[in-house]
Amino acid sequence: MRVGVVGFGRSGQAAYRLLKDKGFDVYAFDDRAELKGANLFGKGKINKFFEISFDEVVLSPGVKPSHPFVKHCRSNRIKLISELELGYRYAKGKIIAITGTNGKSTTVALVERILKGASKRVIACGNYGLPLSEAIYENAEYYVVEASSYQLEFIDKFKPNIAAILNIAFDHLSWHGSMDNYIEAKKKIFKNQLEDDFFIKNDSDSYIFDGKANLFLVSKRDRNADCFFEKNGVIVNRPEYLRIDKTGLFGSKVFENIAFAALIGLLCGIEKKTIKEVVGTMSNLEHRIEFVDEIDGVKFYNDSKATNLDAVEAAINSFDEGIKIVIILGGKHKGESYSRLLPLLEKRARAVVVYGEDRKVILNELDGFLPVPLPAVNIWGAVRAAFEVASKDDVVLFSPGGSSCEPYKNFEERGEAFKKEVEVFKKEYEQAPLV
Repeated sequence: MRVGVVGFGRSGQAAYRLLKDKGFDVYAFDDRAELKGANLFGKGKINKFFEISFDEVVLSPGVKPSHPFVKHCRSNRIKLISELELGYRYAKGKIIAITGTNGKSTTVALVERILKGASKRVIACGNYGLPLSEAIYENAEYYVVEASSYQLEFIDKFKPNIAAILNIAFDHLSWHGSMDNYIEAKKKIFKNQLEDDFFIKNDSDSYIFDGKANLFLVSKRDRNADCFFEKNGVIVNRPEYLRIDKTGLFGSKVFENIAFAALIGLLCGIEKKTIKEVVGTMSNLEHRIEFVDEIDGVKFYNDSKATNLDAVEAAINSFDEGIKIVIILGGKHKGESYSRLLPLLEKRARAVVVYGEDRKVILNELDGFLPVPLPAVNIWGAVRAAFEVASKDDVVLFSPGGSSCEPYKNFEERGEAFKKEVEVFKKEYEQAPLV
């Protein structure tokens, strides 16, 4: 059987190795990399793809449905699958799959630690940690999979024992083409589930659940729902009662994440005591409202993971209302107008700094906000501008709302750059002579 792998980043490499191990005739393609070796086609050589007759093609998460290779496969009835689907074929443990616009990684990490706290053999994977095609080499009882809409778009048989959609907000429209397409991709997480599986839905989301799995609802409105959460706690009513009101996590959305994680833990048969202990000691993941440092009474927080405006609002609302925020917005614009933030910024922000390649567009959308938002070419300038307008006891919050732009490949690199600039600026500030 001849299989093509499109994209040769971490997911593509994992898929390639797994297919080779299973004895397939495998070819890999990536127009952004210099690839050397038999059946590897990089920059300037990828058109070889059109000359080969494939039985199946595995797509890495970054490959859009509009890609010429995808169109070619559909025209020629060549089966397309995601790396997630490939890994699922060979996974022997139970699959817990979690998707949603915001909070996926935190919830996946929580579930992994809850299961580890009960001495289960578990590995977090997918869009968090190892690709599933690599994780299947581990002898795990449970695979806790962060599933992105990109990966779910091209599944076939993928069937998690427990699946959850945490929330759905405006995001990734440049990839999916429309909000409806984005939602339909998310819903694929439960399309293959059967009556003995479980699906957990946030009742704030308006999509229709039309699957076969046992449905559990998480709600912030109905205290009698299967699981209810509010700003300061969680109450699980089904499958058994559990109340949680203490956590080491910080943020306005943390108890929403905890609600899903606690419910998943109970569905896996984990003791309530273990769940509460893990939740109580869990702290924020890197780049998620992460405290960086304090300079002359001004606290800096890194929320580089905020790649949509829903996440920005959640980050701002995580701080007490008495705290004034200087927020750094920017990056690559994703289609939703930043004017959506104006009512919240007028209440909570002392000032706004906008950096990056789409700063002019964002500044235009924030027209009318006073004081006038400050432009910055890059993160170096944004850090210094934000400190200049901040007052003692203020928070400088790096929560861009857009995806990463040059020179950063992803939110991790962007967040590291922010933290490094804060570190460098602090040294400069403390070493500067007193005037």
